[in-house]
Amino acid sequence: MESNGAKPNSEAGYNFISEIAKGGYGYVYLFIRQSRGEDENYVAGKFLYRHIFGPADDPASSAAYQRALEGLQNFRSLSRQSQYLLRIFDVRQRHEEGYFCYMMELADDMKSGRKINPIRYRPRTLKNELCRQGQRQRLPAARCAEIAIGLCRGLQILHDSGFTHRDVRPSNIIFVNGIPKLADIDLLAGHDPALTSFIPKHYAAPEGAHSSRADIFSFGKTLYEMCTGLSVEAFPVLPVDIRYWEDHGTLLKLNKIIGRACARELRKRYKSAGQMLRDLESLVD
Repeated sequence: MESNGAKPNSEAGYNFISEIAKGGYGYVYLFIRQSRGEDENYVAGKFLYRHIFGPADDPASSAAYQRALEGLQNFRSLSRQSQYLLRIFDVRQRHEEGYFCYMMELADDMKSGRKINPIRYRPRTLKNELCRQGQRQRLPAARCAEIAIGLCRGLQILHDSGFTHRDVRPSNIIFVNGIPKLADIDLLAGHDPALTSFIPKHYAAPEGAHSSRADIFSFGKTLYEMCTGLSVEAFPVLPVDIRYWEDHGTLLKLNKIIGRACARELRKRYKSAGQMLRDLESLVD
């Protein structure tokens, strides 16, 4: 099995088309179902390779590989509870061949939505959405609130079930039929401070990425980027012309929520996704 972007081994029921993305412990590929009677002909397949986790005889890397598989299986059981969590169609365990993989919902195309052209396909992630015009831009405040409410509902389900996402940021949020969903769930785990995290430092909570409240911190930073169009490194600066924005009133209310979500002191931060969700929903009541 190759792990350098080459064509992966074929999987029963799916034909390989091309590589979409890579990161962490694996690669994401575009596939088409061999049986075309399904609602979704095109799917994304993520392959996680054992050797990327570390040497085969290293107990720590073996445990990390197993946790990734368990996290995926736990997420699959939860994802049916909310449209804001990515749907997993199939999980294939190929440990003798050095990997496991899963087939999941494919993100919308940036230009054509669900009309997928494999040659020109570009996934609609939140990161790509914020750079749709070739440079950073903000989303309207009302749209930010709508997206944030959906994602917060998804986070609440994960947290209430005893799990943390551990990598909430724009590149790990996709749109399927226009609905925002938490994706890239390989790091899903319980609240264990000993686990490794790949989250970039500007999204990471000061106490680490191992808790539900750390997810809230990362989510707040993501919401900051959506609302302001600025990079996460600029937090907590607001654009100098914000007072002239047509929706600046809603934006300032959102900024208060962002400030609380991103509080460095735990006593000042939201205690739960549910608590943050109530404040977000109050903006659209």
